[in-house]
Amino acid sequence: MLILATVPCRAQNPFEPYKSAWKEDAGFFLEPNRFSVTKELTDRSLWLTVGFGRSLAIINNRFAVGLEGMAWSRLRTLPEFRFPVETLDYFFGTFLEWRNYQVGWRLRISHISSHDVDGKDSVSGGSSSRYSREFVELTRECPWGHNDDILWDVGLRVYFHQVTRIEPWIAVPACLSWTFARVQPFYFEYVPVGGYEYAFATFISSGDGPVWPSVAGGLRVDRTASQLGRLGLQLYYYYGASWAGTDAGAKVSQLKLQLDVRGL
Repeated sequence: MLILATVPCRAQNPFEPYKSAWKEDAGFFLEPNRFSVTKELTDRSLWLTVGFGRSLAIINNRFAVGLEGMAWSRLRTLPEFRFPVETLDYFFGTFLEWRNYQVGWRLRISHISSHDVDGKDSVSGGSSSRYSREFVELTRECPWGHNDDILWDVGLRVYFHQVTRIEPWIAVPACLSWTFARVQPFYFEYVPVGGYEYAFATFISSGDGPVWPSVAGGLRVDRTASQLGRLGLQLYYYYGASWAGTDAGAKVSQLKLQLDVRGL
């Protein structure tokens, strides 16, 4: 007998052993704990993204200091299973996160650089770097409602250095996510160890790209398995600067389909 039930999620108690004070938002691009494949449905571009971040030190069970890094690459899909790699971009830095009651905060100092590689016809001699900048960012995260179903994030980002300047010196990445349904299938009077849950969400964001500003909105479904992270499928529309910094901020309008693994 199959039963569908909602699964409550209790807010973190500050007296419990430390858990991450930051709830990763799938509507933000610079959330590094993921591996993802993204297909632009309107052309032949395919994106691979891999990243990881982790707290290295915990202070008074409320503050955490850590390192994070991510790389993403654009490929072209060609016949005979060929995928020339056109660009490769890097993001890395350090962060401090903490929580004040239900409100989470994250302060980061980071670097992004972009490079042409051999799959791009316009590659020339010398340095491959076409775009680089460093920034400081402070982001506030506020969950609302039962089970943190509504998540509101807004940040202030200040660039203190840019090579090939293509965006304002001050950016305001923000995202509003709403998880409108959670479903956990299980058999009659028995929930097996390693059970799983489905979550269905919608979001709108100005931070789903490495270059600001952008606008993105769409639907997402996550399958969360106990201790095994989250497998997600996301269909959304994106308008803004190209993800490849080597494109010098060229505006694009794209429908994207993304498959990712998070919570690594």
